[in-house]
Amino acid sequence: MGGKRLEKYWSYEVKSFLEKYRQFETLIPASKGKGAAHRGEDGRYIESILKEMLKKFLPTGIEILTGFILRAGVESDMSGKARKKDEDLHSSQLDLIIYDVQNYPVYQRFEDTAVVLPEGVLGVISVKKTLRKGEIKGEIEALKRVAKLCSLKGRKGPFLALVGMDDEYGKMNKTRANLIEKEINNAFVQRPVCYEELPCFVGNLSEWTIHKCHKPGTQLKNIRNNERAEYQMYIHREQEHLGLQFLLKGILDVYYSDGRNHGKQPGFFSFPKGMKYGWKSKEIYCDKTSAQQY
Repeated sequence: MGGKRLEKYWSYEVKSFLEKYRQFETLIPASKGKGAAHRGEDGRYIESILKEMLKKFLPTGIEILTGFILRAGVESDMSGKARKKDEDLHSSQLDLIIYDVQNYPVYQRFEDTAVVLPEGVLGVISVKKTLRKGEIKGEIEALKRVAKLCSLKGRKGPFLALVGMDDEYGKMNKTRANLIEKEINNAFVQRPVCYEELPCFVGNLSEWTIHKCHKPGTQLKNIRNNERAEYQMYIHREQEHLGLQFLLKGILDVYYSDGRNHGKQPGFFSFPKGMKYGWKSKEIYCDKTSAQQY
């Protein structure tokens, strides 16, 4: 079977990414515990090297910015006159915004910090040095708000991810996964859940990935559109490439989706044949229509 070259290639890229961070820790070590001496700089450095790694593989015309999404209450060809009745709404400050600058303008920009339109957002990634207990719910709620701000009828919503370099969920993978599933559920107490608002990726790039999967609908009644979501955990071990591949594929799935006129997605990725997840969540019944618009 082909594809082994790509798996090795992506693994080398991830190893290089992890080594760059370890070099930073070595030069600027923390006096206690793991990481660098300054927690804020630790996080910004991770954002920087993750951004540079992703940028290498995205098509020309896509940039990775930081800043805000502003959904103005004005008429849009993509949402009609009804949006004129909306209020002006904006996101919280976002770590990494994957944005189609080739086809969409920005409101304001200073270097890589910008205020952007929802129409051009392909993805948003929240970056943490360490995924900590009790903090994920707030990050997921911020991503949920992004999905609502970027909701456009008939168009796939942005790829939403929460990425860390480490985590404080213990060493048992099932325990980690169950705790994260609980935090996701806590952020979505209202039912039915909108599929587009659920995070697509939660992962510790050095060890594991939790990936959202779409499941076909069933014939059950009283569930709007009757779609389902399921989360699956993959342990990286000797397959360091999995986290990076899931991130890039999630972004490009949006870029090449219907309504964006970017052609067909190329054969760019290679996941191991027969790849098995180490854990899966309970199914979440969803409304797969666009996220509720403000």
